[in-house]
Amino acid sequence: KSVFVRRSRSVVLKHALNHIQISKRNHSIRAEYNPTPIGDSTSTDFRVKFTDSSSGNPISVWHDVPLYANAEKTLVNYVNEIPKGTSAKMEIATDEALTPIKQDIKKGKLRFYLYGDSLVNYGALPQTWEDPKEVHPDTKCGGDNDPLDVIEIGDEVMPMGSVYAVKPLGVLALLDEGETDWKLIAIRADDPKAKLVNDVDDVEKVFPGKIHEVREWFRLYKTAEGKGENEYAFDGEAKDRKYAEKVIADTHESWRKLKSGEISNEDGLWL
Repeated sequence: KSVFVRRSRSVVLKHALNHIQISKRNHSIRAEYNPTPIGDSTSTDFRVKFTDSSSGNPISVWHDVPLYANAEKTLVNYVNEIPKGTSAKMEIATDEALTPIKQDIKKGKLRFYLYGDSLVNYGALPQTWEDPKEVHPDTKCGGDNDPLDVIEIGDEVMPMGSVYAVKPLGVLALLDEGETDWKLIAIRADDPKAKLVNDVDDVEKVFPGKIHEVREWFRLYKTAEGKGENEYAFDGEAKDRKYAEKVIADTHESWRKLKSGEISNEDGLWL
């Protein structure tokens, strides 16, 4: 969903990879899930793979990390794919064994955001899936065949591959080439400002202009590759926390059905 640019890939990924090495020193990160960079970051073979810290066994960050981070289901676990301030287009490889994080590839080349570096920590929720065949009644479009995307608005740059609890605050409904591409708005549960934001209306008070800035970035970023602007359902309105929690629950149920075989795995995803 982005483009590549010809520049030093080692420079682009250096910051993100350094953060993987220091991730265990960050108290907010779930230490039981250990991300490890494998291979040369300038290569299309580069991966961030995950192990269970207790057993050392390999795990899938998509399937084996639980969605909910507390019993009340007010917090969800989040996988950080693209650290704030970086441009390498990293994503969970849903079609590869154990679903590591990899850099997206287009025509054999590693892909980067051309429009600019990510304004936020950007990633996805485990155990969620947007079903392409399930047309949402509000957006009139099916899902994008990926885990639910997350815009984590905290100020701190978080490590690539880190798994941590976030508080859902709202959701944007991006319409990407006829697909619903939900963007959950969330904040790290132990962010210093997390107690001040409990719904989408609070975000404007505590992070003035943040939702507008992010909404415009995602609306315009494809223009850097000569394409048109993206569109939004609801005229770009960010829906509230209650609506976002329903999107989370629905995509979790779609994932469950896909994993159990109730929904056919037509695209060869790794289950």
